[in-house]
Amino acid sequence: MSEQNQTKFLTGFFSALPLVIFLLIDVFALYLQAHSKALSHLAFAVLSAQLLCILVFLKGDICNGQRARLLKANRYFLIYWLCWFLLSFFSTYHYILTDIISLCGILMFLCINKPPQDIQMRRSMLIVAALIGALGILSYLIMLVRLPLSDWLQYNPVAQLLAGTVLANIMLVVARNRLQGFIALLCLSQGGLLFLNALCVLALLAVAYFNQTLAIANQAALILYFVLHIFISFMPAQAVFRNKALSYNSLLIVLTLCASLPLWATFAYIGA
Repeated sequence: MSEQNQTKFLTGFFSALPLVIFLLIDVFALYLQAHSKALSHLAFAVLSAQLLCILVFLKGDICNGQRARLLKANRYFLIYWLCWFLLSFFSTYHYILTDIISLCGILMFLCINKPPQDIQMRRSMLIVAALIGALGILSYLIMLVRLPLSDWLQYNPVAQLLAGTVLANIMLVVARNRLQGFIALLCLSQGGLLFLNALCVLALLAVAYFNQTLAIANQAALILYFVLHIFISFMPAQAVFRNKALSYNSLLIVLTLCASLPLWATFAYIGA
């Protein structure tokens, strides 16, 4: 294998691996959930990551090489959405909102995959992709509102937004993007989202307790959910204090921990 082909293979592998991890965790959480519908625990995170990448395409001062590499990294979002569309549409778990969310993710990919040469047309396509992404986000929130309040911990959009920022960060690192200020902002936002997520979860638990709907069967899983916040915060905090970007391997560890949060939330309810 030539050096160029090897580089392309590694770039593809490093881009696909985070989404494969997302898909494995998401499908496992689907197997554990009590609902008879195909409800994704991480779709909000993937939509958020795609929207952040679109923001880079729209506002980022990037060269054609960086743009091309980021486009190639974004192609692997299609794997995630196709799998979820198939899981929902062609199964007994069929759920129309999941179909809409998956189609939004697929259409976002199609809008940016082959950018026109004309700059104005390219910008218009990116704006259309962003609007489609906003529709996907809205569809997920509608799905969330239709669930009992006790289930919000498992599908928490704040935790997913945290995972989405890490996923977008990984895509930028794989694409060898030079927007160091934006990458540092993503890293800083992860700390804020961790704190906000902990507050939201505590608020949800307090509301459930006062409404006498709190049904935590596995307290150890819930404790581990909060303990993971400490481990997740360590690497971004270290990067901020050292003023140094996180490596791909460090980001992959953080991503796996963030993506596992809905899983531990699900474990907390098993047996209730």
